[in-house]
Amino acid sequence: MVRHVINLMLPLILGLGVVVPALANDITIMSSSLSSRTSPPEGLYLDVNVEFDLPRSVQDALNRGIPLYFITEFSIEHQRWYWVNKPIIEASLMTRLSYSPLTRQYRLSRGGLSQSFDSLSETLTILKSLHGWRVSENPFIDSPEDCVAEVQVRLDTEQLPLPMQVTIGENDWDLTSDWHTVDFDQSVTNPQKDNEQ
Repeated sequence: MVRHVINLMLPLILGLGVVVPALANDITIMSSSLSSRTSPPEGLYLDVNVEFDLPRSVQDALNRGIPLYFITEFSIEHQRWYWVNKPIIEASLMTRLSYSPLTRQYRLSRGGLSQSFDSLSETLTILKSLHGWRVSENPFIDSPEDCVAEVQVRLDTEQLPLPMQVTIGENDWDLTSDWHTVDFDQSVTNPQKDNEQ
């Protein structure tokens, strides 16, 4: 009898083990691309589009005047079969989302630029689309076929007031994407390296 119960419960337990991590990743990266610009300001530029919903508790905190900080992290690593991957480029960008009960407006600040909106939906539309983020001054990558580029977007709960960090529910505030592989544009290949070959 006990063995029978265990056999019935095991698939459920294993199923929960699969479902729970999926629920924690509430930010989904829909698309991403890396391209090169050789005209000033030259460099490598990243475009990222994400999708997520703000849980009710997070919205309530925002509407009480608590700002939210979203971190976009990007990296390019050179893959090495004989050792750990070698980091080539690492970049981080913070986006600040706030609400003023006095003016009843939402404010989005990113990369030194700020913009105000009348509704949360308008604000989130801009927040979810990141275009033209300069992640490197060098417009080319040597041997991009041996490199892997990844991006992640997350809500930084460490930026919240300390009392909130202690009391917030982990599930509602665990807004984090998986590390997402970024597609390379052919323009990132160093033409000098191609000529040498």
